[in-house]
Amino acid sequence: MNQVFSLALLVLALITGGVSVSAQESRTAEILGKYPVEQPRVNSSFIKPGLVVTTQKQFSEVWKKLKGGDQPKISFDSAFVVLHVRDAADPNRHRFTARIRDGELEILALSTRIGFQRSDRTLTTVMEFSREGVEAFREYNPKTRKHVTTPLK
Repeated sequence: MNQVFSLALLVLALITGGVSVSAQESRTAEILGKYPVEQPRVNSSFIKPGLVVTTQKQFSEVWKKLKGGDQPKISFDSAFVVLHVRDAADPNRHRFTARIRDGELEILALSTRIGFQRSDRTLTTVMEFSREGVEAFREYNPKTRKHVTTPLK
């Protein structure tokens, strides 16, 4: 009986310790701004999975390629942006959640699953995040079925 009680305490300690460690490693990241830009598909073809923009010069080049009109003002000393592309004809609602785990920011794009006819236009969402606590951006590439990790510069 004493061994069973000791084993139960050990299991409880392991479970409790594991939960508290996991909770410390991950936290929600706030999206500081979302800037949607609609463009022809050919104008967004340069956007690869894991594209992170960390400088004003790089952002100006990207924005010019997107043909987005007035460029948002972003302080790249304290922030960076990540680009997400989807079909412009997609009627599904998209919701973004972002988490920082071990210094890596990862974005999860959730959407409804309504079917649609693919169009020749895309909608690029430029999302702004704080650099605080972020060392890299991690994104899943469905084509290669691998995660792409891009260090922040």
